[in-house]
This record gives sequence, structure tokens and C-alpha cells, in this order.
Amino acid sequence: MDSVILQQLTAVNSEILLKLNKIDALKPIDDVFHILVLELQGFTEQREVCLKTLMSHSEFIDRQFLVDQLNFSQILITRSTKVMEDCRALVQVDNNAKRHIKAYKAIESNR
Repeated sequence: MDSVILQQLTAVNSEILLKLNKIDALKPIDDVFHILVLELQGFTEQREVCLKTLMSHSEFIDRQFLVDQLNFSQILITRSTKVMEDCRALVQVDNNAKRHIKAYKAIESNR
């Protein structure tokens, strides 16, 4: 059972890195960027399930593997934070554009 979970976790980790590398190569305005972010979220959820399943087995005691997963999690947090900041910046630009449009409409309606 543990070996199946370890294989799944390894595969999910690889997919997460692949998605992050592809995301890093794109700009947030690209449609593919948003699809990859959704896929990244799905793989992150799968990783969480794998880790919870692994931790629920009291006989699993591979300390080094768990330390490696913790380190990988910290890398993911750092890289994912950058992706999240890119998305937030895009939303902020969109909000600013909407405010400008409203202001222009208000000016036009007063003429």
C-alpha cells in the first residue's frame, strides 16, 4: 500500500514541477496560463490526499522521505506564491481598467 502511495506522490510531484515550469514560461494574460494554474491546483490537491494517506499509516517511518516532502512543500510554496502574485497583479490591472471605463462613461454622460 505504501509503495503505491509513494509512486503516486512521486508522479504528482513531477506533474506539479512540470506545470510550474510551464507557468513560469508564460505571461499571466495567456489563456494557457490559467488552464495550467487550474491543473496545478488539482495536482496540489492530489498531493495533499497522498500525503494525508501516507501519514495515516502508522507503520510508515521513512523519515528522510518525509523531510524531502517537507522541503519540496517549501519550494512549492515559494514558487506558487509567485504565480499567485502574478494572478493578483492581473486582477488589479483589470480592476483599474474597469474603473477607468466607468470614469469615462460618467464623463461622457455629463456632456
